[in-house]
Amino acid sequence: MCRKLIRPLFAIILITVLGRPGAAQDNRSNVGRQDRPSVIACDGDYQHHLQGICRDSQGNLFWSFTTALVKTDHAGHRLKQTPVDNHHGDLCFHNDKIYVAVNLGRFNDPQGNADSWVYEYRANDLSLVAKHETQQVFHGAGGIAFHAGKFLVVGGLPDDVYENYVYEYDTDFRFVAKRTIASGHTRLGIQTAAFADGHWWFGCYGTRLLKVDPQFRLIGNYLFDAGLGILGNPDGSFLVARGPRTADSRCTGQALMAFAHRQLGLSFRKPITKLLFGSCIKQEKPMPLLKTIIAQKPELFLMLGDNIYADTTDMKVMRAKYAKLRSNEDFAKLLELCPVLATWDDHDYGVNDGGASYPQREASQQLFVDFWGDTADSPRRSRAGVYDGTIIGPPGKRLQIILLDTRYFRGPLQKGTKRTGGPYLPSDDASIPMLGEPQWKWLEEQLRRPAEVRLIVSSIQCVSTAAGQETWSNLPHERRRLFELLGKTKANGVVIISGDRHWSELSVEKGLAPYPVYDLTSSSLNQIHSRGTPTENTNRDLATTFHRENFGAIQIDWEAADPRLILQITDIQGSVVLQNKLQPSPPPGRPGGPRAGGGASAARPGRLSARRGPRASASTTPLSR
Repeated sequence: MCRKLIRPLFAIILITVLGRPGAAQDNRSNVGRQDRPSVIACDGDYQHHLQGICRDSQGNLFWSFTTALVKTDHAGHRLKQTPVDNHHGDLCFHNDKIYVAVNLGRFNDPQGNADSWVYEYRANDLSLVAKHETQQVFHGAGGIAFHAGKFLVVGGLPDDVYENYVYEYDTDFRFVAKRTIASGHTRLGIQTAAFADGHWWFGCYGTRLLKVDPQFRLIGNYLFDAGLGILGNPDGSFLVARGPRTADSRCTGQALMAFAHRQLGLSFRKPITKLLFGSCIKQEKPMPLLKTIIAQKPELFLMLGDNIYADTTDMKVMRAKYAKLRSNEDFAKLLELCPVLATWDDHDYGVNDGGASYPQREASQQLFVDFWGDTADSPRRSRAGVYDGTIIGPPGKRLQIILLDTRYFRGPLQKGTKRTGGPYLPSDDASIPMLGEPQWKWLEEQLRRPAEVRLIVSSIQCVSTAAGQETWSNLPHERRRLFELLGKTKANGVVIISGDRHWSELSVEKGLAPYPVYDLTSSSLNQIHSRGTPTENTNRDLATTFHRENFGAIQIDWEAADPRLILQITDIQGSVVLQNKLQPSPPPGRPGGPRAGGGASAARPGRLSARRGPRASASTTPLSR
């Protein structure tokens, strides 16, 4: 049904989408990458908040502020503004018209009681043309998009619904079909959308972003806020809307440049300045340290392994233990606070000290990637092993995360008389693998990618010397290969982080690598080391270790020409108990400052000037080398 009179509007959330194939070609000639700033600010301030953005074929932008519809040029300079009835939501462009989703009834009501419409405006002067009834959107029209000859209308949902719905209409707004997205819980439905990069992108209420293929099969569910508008650019980048308020609570609009990112969904390429990490968390035990971690507001959290204690070949048991961890309220808050990336160690792999002989490694890997929310196109769903990598940040401020898998391919360890750390001895058998050849090949490719700081995540210690425990030092040929690979690839700025030990310490390798390589061990998140004293480690850099609950932190200062790192171990009170300050050198060929004990040298790809952290405290064990 189509009507030409405007009725009063109540409340609506609307979706924006970049549509038809021809539109991208039109836009390319008008809004090329060289013309577009990283942030576009819409002129003016408004009574109500931003609901969505879209672009016409000339590159002009349209902003919906609930009770005001605004047209600007590509740089945000206002060309036209018109008042509209409350509640206008997100919007899309098609065939010289702007279409806005509107709900005259209630949103998210389990009984319905919505009144869903789409309003049609001329793009040139924002004059109202018609309105179209879309009552199939049962819980309130919350967004609209146009792609492949059809309009898609989406909207609100009751809070207890664990899927989302898309309603298709033809160009005359005759209902075509209702599609279901197996999204899981997104809280109150979808608000915005775009079709770009061959996929649908849906911004949900709150902080969830869905990536969906053209057949509406879920690819990924990400922690990313695109609920005020999302728009694909012709060059493959995106505009994502933000709505900051003025000092007197007036509403403004911004569109920020974002880029597709496999693990994060979309990324503003902001450099990471603070990340936290930890290991070894028993799912049945209290997890008070998580409150301390949440209070630190990390930009990224890394789980280094032993993320549950499964220790089973029964996948039902393992699945139940993952469910127990997820049910923890603070763990759920952490997942909603920041992106979390993970690798595994022996206990979440499935068997204590386990390696390639574990019979359920394939099934365990599938549970692992399901639990950690790997996207449908994640390589960890199709290849053996959970190793993975990513780069976050703009050129000059790039942080590379390399998650190693030290379990799936690892061969048998040599045993001897049990020492303080365990029964394992270094082996001279060079045929025993740690990573396996596919992972070694992948690692070399990763280390050749450009980045200024690189974190290699190893679930077990890499730099510490062998004292009976599981460590890379038990396979010295593999350990040597790793450090030689840093030189072969000229990989600058490498720091290793590890877990497993149920205490924390900092080690440094100064001989095999082309520059000093530090290994910061953080363990455990909710277990106290029963012995309370460390094993021998001749590579220990700080003369203290820490044996209570703790997490690791890395702060990165990108303002200097050569980034500065602060490595820390933090206790349950939020106090730093171990600390070291490092400064990786510039990449080969770029001049740098003097190194301790010598001048600048481009041949050495890493420079680290260390400052000792706090000395022994009541919770810190003093050591002598």
